[in-house]
Amino acid sequence: MSKAYVAISDPVHNLLRNLTRNTPLYLHITPGELPAMAYRIRPESLPSAYYSLAVLHALEGLPLKLARRARSILKPDEKAVVPELVNFFDAVKLDRRCCRDVRLKIRKRGPGLLAGELLCFGTGMLRACNDDPVDRFQAQLWSQHGRLHTRHETVYARIRTLHRSTSPLSYNVEKEAFDSTNVIYGDAFGELEQLWDRRADTVFLEQVNQCLQCMRHQAEIAVFVHPPLGLDTLIELHLRAQALWHRPPATARILLRRLDYILSHAAIDNSAVTQHRRESVRPAPPRYRQGSWEADDSGYDGWLGKGA
Repeated sequence: MSKAYVAISDPVHNLLRNLTRNTPLYLHITPGELPAMAYRIRPESLPSAYYSLAVLHALEGLPLKLARRARSILKPDEKAVVPELVNFFDAVKLDRRCCRDVRLKIRKRGPGLLAGELLCFGTGMLRACNDDPVDRFQAQLWSQHGRLHTRHETVYARIRTLHRSTSPLSYNVEKEAFDSTNVIYGDAFGELEQLWDRRADTVFLEQVNQCLQCMRHQAEIAVFVHPPLGLDTLIELHLRAQALWHRPPATARILLRRLDYILSHAAIDNSAVTQHRRESVRPAPPRYRQGSWEADDSGYDGWLGKGA
């Protein structure tokens, strides 16, 4: 089966791509925990653009255009704590246009492998549509931050799911959708490039492969802002829609073949745009039509199992 990927490389994701490609990965062993790959981060060596993005964009600060202009916004002793607060180089945490996207990782938090899902299953990003017409938070994401768009994106499945309303004092269950796509964000793509650059280091590749085995049973679902209900079912449907492989690579040689396959089938999009939608949010009638699917005011339409 042949499959094409598209790697986002706009200014934000190009910054993250350069960081994950040039910041060395190493085997990190913590007492009482499974070994994991981590980035050898030196806060003082990270560029000012990273801190501008992290502090002014990811930590409830100024819009991205103003963040790019910021210089010397942190004292040297303050820089040490910022990477951990924003989950290091994770685009889902750093880029508000992606803040509700869902990933499968070895560890949800920490400077670990960002491309683990790609290398184990060959799946691109599971992207939130933020299409609940009555949710004010999702409307705010569209109007203030927008959504990344590339004309090379392929949607393999639109997965409908449920989520709790984000309105204060409201516990209603509403409906939304996630797209299972071929998109690769800059942080994961830079990590793939680093692995390829270090392909002659067989010891390093063996270490990476050993850590990837944790994706079989110990993988964590990474979602940081207003997660939907039924995350396990959501990931299962995402993998069913487009997975090329069903288990982590058995050997470092197989890992290298998968790495070669993904990179050789990936196009880099330097002209991805940010789409905005400015619509007023009004209470929905008892029945409404959103796109090509119907929903009612019961908060449940049978798409997910009873345990969701």
